[in-house]
Amino acid sequence: MKKYLLSFSILFFAFQIFAQQRVDGNFAFQTDPAKKYSIYIPSDYDVNTPHTLMLGLHPLNTNRWDGESWCDTLIDFAEMNNLLLVCPDGGADGAIDDPIDTAFTTALLDSMEMWYNINLEKVYAMGFSWGGKTVYTYGLNNHERFRGFMPIGAAISIGEISGLEANAAWHPMYLVHGSNDSPNTRFTPLKNAMENNNACVNSILMSGVGHTIDFPNRNQILTDAFQWLDTVSCQESTSTYSINETESITLFPNPVSHNQVLQVKIPGSWFGEITLEAIRMDGKSIRTEIITKSSNNTNTYSFPISNCPAGSYFLLVKNEKGEKVSLKFQVK
Repeated sequence: MKKYLLSFSILFFAFQIFAQQRVDGNFAFQTDPAKKYSIYIPSDYDVNTPHTLMLGLHPLNTNRWDGESWCDTLIDFAEMNNLLLVCPDGGADGAIDDPIDTAFTTALLDSMEMWYNINLEKVYAMGFSWGGKTVYTYGLNNHERFRGFMPIGAAISIGEISGLEANAAWHPMYLVHGSNDSPNTRFTPLKNAMENNNACVNSILMSGVGHTIDFPNRNQILTDAFQWLDTVSCQESTSTYSINETESITLFPNPVSHNQVLQVKIPGSWFGEITLEAIRMDGKSIRTEIITKSSNNTNTYSFPISNCPAGSYFLLVKNEKGEKVSLKFQVK
């Protein structure tokens, strides 16, 4: 399959050099002579720079949704976050998780790696409704391919990922859901299962929102979710986040005993007002401290964790420019 797609991609990429920012294309795949997809290329895309890729999986309703309309819906979000966006089409029945569709999604992701300069460490999946369900099912079946996941209003029950829960381990997941959208079936059991299998989970349960993608402040909510996914450090025992080639934010000791103090080393390029915030795995803030770093030297600060019971947490470190990093730590 990759050899076939490579021959196709040569023509595609020659077109792309001079193309607009939006591409709606197709190619023959299995029983479909013209399997469709849509791509959005952000204005800051540079062929010489590895780029973040977002897979967008559309809902089921064929009266409104296909790969093209879903790409349209996500364009502003993708541009705000400088994302390459690729949206496969679910075909005539609209289901994006049929066997031909999941195989096509894999082939399309393979092709994107040849058509564009993709940062393979920063590939994400998001989707709404049936597409949100497919973020779980396809994403966890192909977890090694993705850094993180954003299911939105996922139309799913916990039994549909039976046997896949363990694949969520050490992946960041941000669940976006409405409080009027069957949260006891579609949200809470999934959230608990991800947390119980060592995923790094954050979420928003929007008050008064039902099963819709047209909720207030959508692009900002999705941007906050993506930026958390893109900055959180979710690897087991990871205590360092590199912010450039020479500087890192570091936590130690990690794990930290309850009678110890967490130390936070902040590099020279971050100065001014620095916010340190301990956040539970369910997203609740436990402790916040604001420090003023006047020096451009690397400094170490103490962050008390006495009010953090044993368990896993994130430390959100944010500077006055709005740059932020989340690091996972454990209290024992």
